[in-house]
Amino acid sequence: MAPLAIFTISLCCCCFFFFFFPHKVASATNCVESTCTPAGARVRFPFWLRNLQPSSCGYQGFDLSCNNQTILTLPSSGDFFVKTISYRDQIVWLSDPDNCLPKRFLDDDVSLQGTPFLFAQDLETYTFLNCSASQATESSAIPCLSSDSYDVIIVASGWSTSLSTANHASSSSLCSVISTALVPPSLVEGYLSSSLQLAWSVPDCSFCEANGIICELDNATSSQTICPRSKSGPSGPSGLSSAAKNGIMIGVGIPALFCVIGLSFYFHNRMRAPDQLRQPVSADVPNRQPPGLAISGLDGPTIESYPTTELGETWELPYPNDNTCPICLAEYQAKETLRAMPECNHYFHASCIDEWLKMNATCPLCRNPPEASKIISPVIET
Repeated sequence: MAPLAIFTISLCCCCFFFFFFPHKVASATNCVESTCTPAGARVRFPFWLRNLQPSSCGYQGFDLSCNNQTILTLPSSGDFFVKTISYRDQIVWLSDPDNCLPKRFLDDDVSLQGTPFLFAQDLETYTFLNCSASQATESSAIPCLSSDSYDVIIVASGWSTSLSTANHASSSSLCSVISTALVPPSLVEGYLSSSLQLAWSVPDCSFCEANGIICELDNATSSQTICPRSKSGPSGPSGLSSAAKNGIMIGVGIPALFCVIGLSFYFHNRMRAPDQLRQPVSADVPNRQPPGLAISGLDGPTIESYPTTELGETWELPYPNDNTCPICLAEYQAKETLRAMPECNHYFHASCIDEWLKMNATCPLCRNPPEASKIISPVIET
């Protein structure tokens, strides 16, 4: 395997780890507590701000938006302003953009279908009444539903429409029924200043919040939540957070990957066939010519003039310990042709030294340039 191929594989693997590995660690810096306005509700998990944060910062169904106000959009009911959020109690307080929450209940325009929320209080049946302006007391009228000629009041459905008490109307007057509706009691008790309270049970981050910790998703594709800096999660021990686990995996995985590639390259070279080992590797041998001496390769006739010999069955060599070709590092075998260098008498596989001499006129071992006028007879005998 060529070094360039090894580098390419390593680079691709590194890119895979950094770009395709769950990138929660990189995106975690975007999941800080935010607000739409300086005095607005504090937004953090499980809520998140669309167009400002990635969806992994929050939980499904808890997306908010900003338009000079913090807005929660219910699929079947439209927009509500978010006044405040209690993350420990898991309750959000909402107000009506038109400042008339009673009208939304009168029109049956508050539906939690398709949302993760539920009413913080059980709804009770109430009756909306239309009374003449002179019959309803100022404190009981609903301003956003009333006019100069009549007042709209809300009473428990068990009450008689004949309102004779001083709080509502004279004994001789009647109020007409507009409609009955399911309404939170808190809205009736103080509809001029109260808000709609919605609660949620999933995800349950009360354990994290009670310990002063903001919970988060275990990973970008999971709905499981954890307390990332706590020793235990909402339902017991959670160990390391996924961010820490991912960091450890990356820190250990990349060095391990390079080790595997290096071992593969090592064993690949060890297991090459002998004929592959004998390929000239002269290009990888550094040229150590003396400074100032520039010698080009030799031509074919000059190379062919260098002495050669063919090893016999006993492949006797002038130097028995020199039984390996210094160029390809393969052992000499019977029937192989060797070529010797004049002057120094160093010998090599003929195919190896021929390729070398085409680019270098010096001996690969001693680097001495041979003198063509002193070509000697073969020094290797069979």
